[in-house]
Amino acid sequence: MAKNDIEYFERRARQERERAGKCDDSSARRAHEEMADRYTAKIAVRDPQAVLGDFA
Repeated sequence: MAKNDIEYFERRARQERERAGKCDDSSARRAHEEMADRYTAKIAVRDPQAVLGDFA
């Protein structure tokens, strides 16, 4: 995985966690937290397709 991909996924995970922290609605908060977890997992496994499937 290229360095700019890793930076992108780190930035997106951070943004999703920030959005989760601002949500009053628990369903919306959970959705943002799940997306943050997926971006973080993409970095860990180095295989975007394995984590996000068709969304990679």
